[in-house]
Amino acid sequence: MGDLPVPSPEMVHAARAHLTRRFGKGVEALLWETHGYPLPDVDAIAKTIAAIRAGLPDDPPGSTDLGAALVVLQAARLDMDRLETELIDAVREAGLDWAAIAAVLELPDAAAAEERHARLRSRLDAPVAQVRAPRLSGTGPAEGERRSERRP
Repeated sequence: MGDLPVPSPEMVHAARAHLTRRFGKGVEALLWETHGYPLPDVDAIAKTIAAIRAGLPDDPPGSTDLGAALVVLQAARLDMDRLETELIDAVREAGLDWAAIAAVLELPDAAAAEERHARLRSRLDAPVAQVRAPRLSGTGPAEGERRSERRP
């Protein structure tokens, strides 16, 4: 697990932007256009898969779409690894022992749960491409700049 590649935050931002422009529709496209908020990673990946499986002859997913989806998948995996590490830390603080954690995670024993946690913990130092929440209040300077850019 520690051997999984970690894409750079810049690569992840570019991949999220590409997939959102490519597959975002309706509110998703509006959030991107007005606030720079990308599709959630899982949705972007699922939309890429759906486009591949739809086999649309007019606009099939290209290599950039496929590569972007793989980059976003790696970012999502890193986020889940971080979340799992934090959850295990929290449940340990709440009193669960390694044997109980192993049982819930269907690992062979307490030592396996500790080893998994150590592998996940090693990924905490990897750079993360944060997704900033959209500013829906309508008062952000970036939004004002975007609005003025669209005016004739």
